Amino acid sequence: MPNASFLAYWYLQLPSLILAALICLLLGRLVLSFAVSGGNPVMRILTAITKPVVVAVGAMTPRIVPPAGVIVFAVAWLVAARTAVLWVAMATGVRL
Repeated sequence: MPNASFLAYWYLQLPSLILAALICLLLGRLVLSFAVSGGNPVMRILTAITKPVVVAVGAMTPRIVPPAGVIVFAVAWLVAARTAVLWVAMATGVRL
């Protein structure tokens, strides 16, 4: 059960958890893209979940970058966003 600090600072905890989950899912998609085919059900689910992030990053990334590179850039952007959330938490005195 979450403690009182989780409920009190949900506006910092929830984005941090969502970003961490997306980072893990993108890394899993990257690793599995080399091991399994695109028709695999696990790969289709990972692709469906992470597609909005990859499409958004792909719009900012030059077309010469391969799809695996776009996923790496997506992970980098999400790590930067999670770092920003942690900085906001530290500035407000919250421990995540």
